[in-house]
Amino acid sequence: MKTQFLFVISFLMGSMLNAQDSLKTENIRSKIITFTPKGTPENTNGINLGVMDTYQSTKINGINLQGNPLSFIYLLIPKPIEIPSDESATVSINGLHISTGGLTDARQLNGVGISMYHIAQITNGITINGFNNNSGQLNGVHVSFLNNSADTGNGLLISLSNSTVRFKGAQLGIYNKSDILKGLQIGGINVAKQSRGLQIGVINKTERIKGIQIGFWNKNGKRSLPLINF
Repeated sequence: MKTQFLFVISFLMGSMLNAQDSLKTENIRSKIITFTPKGTPENTNGINLGVMDTYQSTKINGINLQGNPLSFIYLLIPKPIEIPSDESATVSINGLHISTGGLTDARQLNGVGISMYHIAQITNGITINGFNNNSGQLNGVHVSFLNNSADTGNGLLISLSNSTVRFKGAQLGIYNKSDILKGLQIGGINVAKQSRGLQIGVINKTERIKGIQIGFWNKNGKRSLPLINF
């Protein structure tokens, strides 16, 4: 009960404020310095300073610095936060994003992000995350301690666990999974439904492969072999 209460305070405050704000945002003012949370939406061409993970529909072009003293509660959430829908997505950031918390309802991040967690529709660039990164599209270099996950992506993913639907590039982690992979998986366990490239790990598994598997045990739709398979 306490966990649910704290979660509501720290992560759903933004949703509550957004629900109360029925203003149209077609003619949003732009400022060089802005602050969040705020009562009315504003665009930023410069620097935004804020607390918690609260945004209204806005664009930040420049630097976003956000502090959340309750970010540790994120680990107590019973299930992962889903990628926001078009209706629930809020902020788009072009530039540098640094937060002791993170983004939970972002539309886009284009640039560099350093935070504890990152949830967005589209992420392009470089992110370093203390917990996880969950994006609809994930392009670039992304390092997370617990997990990187995406529907589609291109680039390099480094984490304990990497999970994608379609991915072109490299996955490095203890557990790597992709439905359709074009590139490289290196880890303890590598899993792909369709793989075109190279799997290197203790256990490699794919249903269809155009490439090579190197590991203690390798399984694909054709055969299962130790050390090397194709």
